[in-house]
Amino acid sequence: MTFETTRHGLAPPIDAIRTRQGSGWHLFSPRQAGLLAVQGWLASRLVIFVVALVVAWTSGRSLADTFNQWDVVHFSAIATQGYTTLTESAFFPGMPLAMAFFHLIGVSPLLSGTLISVVGSGLAAWALYRLAGGSTGGTVAVWAWSFAPMAVFTFVPYSEAVFCACGFWAFLRATEGRWAQVAWLAGAACLFRVSGLFLIGALGLVALSAPGQAWRDRLRHLACLLLPVVVLFGYVLFLRLRFGSWTAWFEAQSTGWGRSFHWPWEALRTTLMAAGITSAADANSIMFRWELFTAVIGVVTTAWCLARRRWAQAGWVAVQLIALSCQIWLISLSRTILLWFPIFLGLGALGRECASRRQQTIHRIAVAALIGVESVAMIWWAHRFFTGAWAS
Repeated sequence: MTFETTRHGLAPPIDAIRTRQGSGWHLFSPRQAGLLAVQGWLASRLVIFVVALVVAWTSGRSLADTFNQWDVVHFSAIATQGYTTLTESAFFPGMPLAMAFFHLIGVSPLLSGTLISVVGSGLAAWALYRLAGGSTGGTVAVWAWSFAPMAVFTFVPYSEAVFCACGFWAFLRATEGRWAQVAWLAGAACLFRVSGLFLIGALGLVALSAPGQAWRDRLRHLACLLLPVVVLFGYVLFLRLRFGSWTAWFEAQSTGWGRSFHWPWEALRTTLMAAGITSAADANSIMFRWELFTAVIGVVTTAWCLARRRWAQAGWVAVQLIALSCQIWLISLSRTILLWFPIFLGLGALGRECASRRQQTIHRIAVAALIGVESVAMIWWAHRFFTGAWAS
């Protein structure tokens, strides 16, 4: 991101908010948009870290213990010991490989994984800023994504942050027609999550739906996506050589994590029960309610994209929503929402030029309310994770 400066240095945000630019009204000066986007991203990282410190202090545990929860344990184990069990093959190798590299030079997997996620989240925010058109709209999109309720997963050693960085930049480069970079970015994304398969499909839609392109060019762009396909096949081949099965990843999901194919209506029925809506609630019911809420957001976002003829974005959200709905229950949708950048592009519209001061005031209130609600939910979610409670 670039910072715009005045003759006397960086203009104070409070002054920028009062500035009217051009023929319309803005939430703040577009000249300060990049700086404010960085400030929002940094502020969200600081809030999550403070939550971790508070949990460590009140529980009498070390800071490392508060971070070492859930999938972090598996990533660290793979980084130091390799894939020792079939169950661990459910985790793609990108994050463990990166952590293992730093482990070779004496950096603990926990520390390196956290730093990788922080840097990845920054790169993802930068790409999102660009995808939203920069300026005030980009800033609102970055704030909305950085303070998303489940943003803790873009801070701790999980694969979401790096995948978002690679995926968001891949989409951006695709819209710019820079398909050689798209190939490498998508290939890198496929090292980190199975969602890379869906990314390939969405980028294929970008190639096919690009206006004013000859079919020869469309096919050439599609050919660039062979590289990420090779990356995915490479992991399948590795698992075949390691565990003797071409379907090792699916077996790991089924036997280790209870993820087997079910029809969406079956998943909905069991999720309604787990959420305490059609049966008695328990301590984890709140997370299943979040899953249901996320599913609704996914449907609305897909419809919004289709109405605006954003075919690739609609496909990106819809295919993940469908895939994660074909399980025994709706699960991991809440974390996956971090990958659904069209949501945040839509929210970024609140930061675009307003026709009147009244509309500007409404947008300011809406943005303030959005970030306020998100912040409370983010703190609650981070507290759940750092205390070891199930957080999706």
